Amino acid sequence: MSPVSRNRKPKRKGGQRPRPQSPVDAAVVAANDLLGMKSLYEAQLWAAGLIGGFWRSAWQRDGDPDETMDRSVEQLVDALVEKATPATLAALLALGSVGYDEEQGFFLDAATELTSAGVSAPDWYRQEQPELVDAWSVADQFGDVELITLGYSDIVLGVLVDHAQALHIAQIAVVERAEADAQSLARELGVNIDPTPKPVRITAAEALERIDGPLGLFLVDGPEAHGELLDLADDTNPAMEFALLQARVATLSDDLPELEEFEPVVEEFLASRPFPDPELARSWAVLVTSSASSNGRRVRQIGPASLDYLLSVGVPANIEISDEDLALLPEAITAWVHFTCTPEQLVVWEERLPEILARFAEAYHDPELVEFRADSDELVALRDIEEALEADFDDLLPVPEDVEQTAHVLKVAFPGAERQIEVESTTSLDELSVIIQRAFDLEPDPAWDFVTAAGGLIGPESDVIVAEIGIEGLHFGYVVGTLDTAEARIEVLAVGQRAGKYPRVS
Repeated sequence: MSPVSRNRKPKRKGGQRPRPQSPVDAAVVAANDLLGMKSLYEAQLWAAGLIGGFWRSAWQRDGDPDETMDRSVEQLVDALVEKATPATLAALLALGSVGYDEEQGFFLDAATELTSAGVSAPDWYRQEQPELVDAWSVADQFGDVELITLGYSDIVLGVLVDHAQALHIAQIAVVERAEADAQSLARELGVNIDPTPKPVRITAAEALERIDGPLGLFLVDGPEAHGELLDLADDTNPAMEFALLQARVATLSDDLPELEEFEPVVEEFLASRPFPDPELARSWAVLVTSSASSNGRRVRQIGPASLDYLLSVGVPANIEISDEDLALLPEAITAWVHFTCTPEQLVVWEERLPEILARFAEAYHDPELVEFRADSDELVALRDIEEALEADFDDLLPVPEDVEQTAHVLKVAFPGAERQIEVESTTSLDELSVIIQRAFDLEPDPAWDFVTAAGGLIGPESDVIVAEIGIEGLHFGYVVGTLDTAEARIEVLAVGQRAGKYPRVS
């Protein structure tokens, strides 16, 4: 994709300024630029670039980049609020118009302090994001690499989604609507995927399905997966528009598309031919379908680049495979390719697949990866992959028949403080979160997750009750806060008969 975004950003006005002492100081000074802007998207590009710069700085430092980012953002907000000028209010409103809802809320809450004190908001500020007008897609023969353009009334976003590699969101282009519509931008940028691109119109739900997974994974793996971003210039670095894309994608639909069930496809695959080891073939099918789904694809969709990355990088670092299974696995992989590909694709597969399988064998026996697996305590055996996936995403306990008559006694421990909390076993996790925040005198915060014993995350409005994640003698976790995150360990001390009024805190 040709970079077309950063050179269309508004240029900084004014004379030469002294070099600030820190990125936070620089951001406060640069906030003055927002007063001369005329549109929301200009301010959003400013804010997204600032957040992207903070992320790159966090990745370059030692320690947890999330914690570094949290500290930087908190310092930035404190500095902007302390100045209390129209420029710093404009900065808070711009920052509150990009990113996810929870991140936006953090900045907008701070902006409210200034508006309450009588500071005036800029003319360009609007609370609602512009609605999507149309969306188009250009993909390679296998869908490994896909360009999606999202057209809005003010701008067109071009998103290069690499479904095969770790980076996921490889580049983001931002163009004024007056310069190009979504279809023409798809043709212009699509030549990097197909010499004669033929954009296909897609719905908002289809765009969300293909972008949301890669978007969520973009920051997950941290600096190890994004080391290349540290060396990219601003005009080609997707980190610089990432927060703007987050905000605009959030308006595509009220609900994320449902995850496609892999079980029917797995059963169809197993019935497609006889396998010498059906259990191994099933494990492979579950692994490859779950990989496709997590990358925003249909469960049977995979191309040579995706398979190559999965086998040469993903599997050797995360999956434990016996020598016997390694010898049998290529047959199952080949069968999956034949099961999923079209006749036209098969021609390419017959050329590429032997090379991919050879690289897989070499990568799995690479001495460094062998040593890494030997030291890792997070490996999953290939034959246990289905059980591991169920533990991550479907690890709720069955609801006891006598749940209406019981109560849970919990020991909730944050660093430096702990409380004993007793609640009815039917208490929802939304209610339990409120109880915990009040018990520890925390500021009410809607950003929280409970962490199940198997590692799954359950957030707000889930309808899950305490009895479904708490069993006597075991523990689960609680994480609260978008930026200033606090973590608690919750031990289930006892489950007994209800008696009296709940909740009780001691």
